[in-house]
Amino acid sequence: MKAITFIKQHALAMVAVATIVTFSAFKATGVDIQQARYTLAVYFHGNPENPAEVEDESKWTTTPNLETCDGANTIACMQLVEHSDLTASDELDPAKITLGSQNTTGLNYIPTRTGGSSLTAFRPINRS
Repeated sequence: MKAITFIKQHALAMVAVATIVTFSAFKATGVDIQQARYTLAVYFHGNPENPAEVEDESKWTTTPNLETCDGANTIACMQLVEHSDLTASDELDPAKITLGSQNTTGLNYIPTRTGGSSLTAFRPINRS
């Protein structure tokens, strides 16, 4: 009986202590916490037969290109990047990701990564 009365009287305090302990367990002390990262698709808006356009980071934006990017490495289509790899206008930031191009079949090109400061892995999803 006394235990139930004690719990009823101090329930709020116990919940508060439990909450503080739980959040404290997940808090990193003395460490800079990296900004949350999330992956976005950037789509190619240019002529895949023109290597200069495939290499032009401004031709890669978050606006869908209405193509079916099926993973066949024949024609430039899409890349997966981190949000921090984009400019304010949602284009690839050439300081973060610098592109090159690779000829595939006929006159078609796909992107390659040639440089930039981003640590994001190169993840193109091209089409046939």
